[in-house]
Amino acid sequence: METKLRELIGKSNIWLYIKSSNGWLKDVEILDVGSETLTFRYQYESSSETKIWEKTTRLDNILEIDVRLIAVPKCEQKIQDMRNKFTRLLEQE
Repeated sequence: METKLRELIGKSNIWLYIKSSNGWLKDVEILDVGSETLTFRYQYESSSETKIWEKTTRLDNILEIDVRLIAVPKCEQKIQDMRNKFTRLLEQE
């Protein structure tokens, strides 16, 4: 777990399942991984405010790690627009 968390420092689209909270924290930013602890930042939004938290927890409190690799829209037009954009980018090189 420690090695995988170190690989994810600075990456985006990371979700962590926290045992003590009994739930997922979405889109966390991993800041530091020690031999026994993990420090990360996450954002919580309510209808009235946005809070940004920085948390340090034990590594054994992290049960799962999910990394979203890609999100593809279901709309065919959006997919075609993405293909065209990628084609233009490749042609520029």
